[in-house]
Amino acid sequence: MNLTIDDADPRSRAWRLFIETSARLTTAIDEQLRSESEMTLSDFHVMLILSEAPDQRLRMKEIAQRMVFTASRLTYQVDSLCKRGWVRREKVPEDGRGSYAILTDEGRAAFEAAARGHRDLVNHLFFTPLSRNDGQELVDIMTRLAEPLDRME
Repeated sequence: MNLTIDDADPRSRAWRLFIETSARLTTAIDEQLRSESEMTLSDFHVMLILSEAPDQRLRMKEIAQRMVFTASRLTYQVDSLCKRGWVRREKVPEDGRGSYAILTDEGRAAFEAAARGHRDLVNHLFFTPLSRNDGQELVDIMTRLAEPLDRME
């Protein structure tokens, strides 16, 4: 199987750039969060999802789906956040097996402090190089790419 880039097809170059640039962006953001806020990008992502949720709580299952994490990986991630006092877990009363992850006041403060530096870096690495039209085109492209994935679920 030949996986080399076909220079005649710009989709091949776009695929390679997508993979490499995505990895570089997430690595740069993760490194910044670790050095400035002592949290990982995954920590930040969990807290972002919770910060936007009603009452800053969501079922673990929903967080796992949004993050594309297995249940065990999310459990590990949330347990790590619980040890730091940033998140707590509660059983779902109507479902003996389910649980909620809840952002604590301490977690909200840590998230908001991290968000300042994160916002600056994302602005520098992502927003500044793109025009508003570029952003809309990228939304359209990413939506089209998500459609076959949505049908697989």
